[in-house]
Amino acid sequence: MKIFGLLSKLTFHGRTVTDPDTGGVFFNWTCGGFTVAFSGKTLRARLAVLGDELPAPPGSPPSPTCYPCIGVVADGDDTLLNRQECRENGGWYTLWESEEPREHVLRLIKLSENSRGKLGLLELETDGAILQAPPERKPYIEMVGDSITCGFGNEAANNDTVFRTSEENGWMTYGALAARELGCGFGMVSESGISAIQPEKPMFPIHTMDEIYHLTDELFDRRRGVEAQSFDFKAHPNDVVVINLGTNDCTPIRFCPDFALVDGMEAHFHKKYKDFISYVRRCNGPDTYIACTLGSMDYYLWEHIQAAVEEYRAETGDERICSFKMRPINVMTEGFGAMGHPSLKTNLRMGKELAQRLREHIPFLEKKED
Repeated sequence: MKIFGLLSKLTFHGRTVTDPDTGGVFFNWTCGGFTVAFSGKTLRARLAVLGDELPAPPGSPPSPTCYPCIGVVADGDDTLLNRQECRENGGWYTLWESEEPREHVLRLIKLSENSRGKLGLLELETDGAILQAPPERKPYIEMVGDSITCGFGNEAANNDTVFRTSEENGWMTYGALAARELGCGFGMVSESGISAIQPEKPMFPIHTMDEIYHLTDELFDRRRGVEAQSFDFKAHPNDVVVINLGTNDCTPIRFCPDFALVDGMEAHFHKKYKDFISYVRRCNGPDTYIACTLGSMDYYLWEHIQAAVEEYRAETGDERICSFKMRPINVMTEGFGAMGHPSLKTNLRMGKELAQRLREHIPFLEKKED
């Protein structure tokens, strides 16, 4: 069945874009995807697949094309099934096969990040019938971050220097784990390498969240060569926004050759981060809770983040904002993922830590029974 005939029966997760050229609904952000209910023995999806070629350092061979990876969870179980890398654009991908026809509820999850491959749903095919999918869970948490939030290399065997989308598991990131522990729906707006704000003295052109957060999917719109579309926050309200940014913002400060400029660069970040908080508040409205955190790789700018949040609270009277620092990677017990990033063990610990922190600060979140 073509996707336009199924939209009312599916539940999409995260920020999505309908592409008029293909007729597909694209869910490019980490853990984007859809939930479908059906009766039958098989379910297949025809997917639009776009690979991304990452820029290579000068003098290096071209980087291999990155393709999106998916997995499926079924019938309320969080165990990932049928994981596969998607390379064939417009190809059919089997999501479910069984010997007996039954009713099932499946969630397709884009496990890899937006900047490493785009993915859209074109058609669904089953030997039975498509049923009405359950709605997204509430409350709803949006995770805003960088490679740590994406799950960059969290399934890599060691501190490898090679990135593979097949070793990036968004479903097992700290944000996804915390949301599931809290019984919440969730989505992500995260990109490896992204900073919170434009630095005062950039080393090179960079992507920053303070330029794209209000947009549905700037990466995809730029890829298509169309004007970036604003996200409809009123139609898709966030109950909580968790911001884990600042790890990459320290790079131009650390590598600044003139030590006399460092204090000014830190002060610039401090001011602009406070402006960023205000921007996120304007996008979401007064009722959303905002949690600003940092971890678990680098804490150079933590004091500035914490102070900026407290100053913003004092200046505005906004009581629905908080800050807390997550514990760093414990190399002895958790090891590393790819390129020094958090491993699955670190994400599991961070997920529990984030869930507990959010319970402490946000009154309506599910309390853990004693």
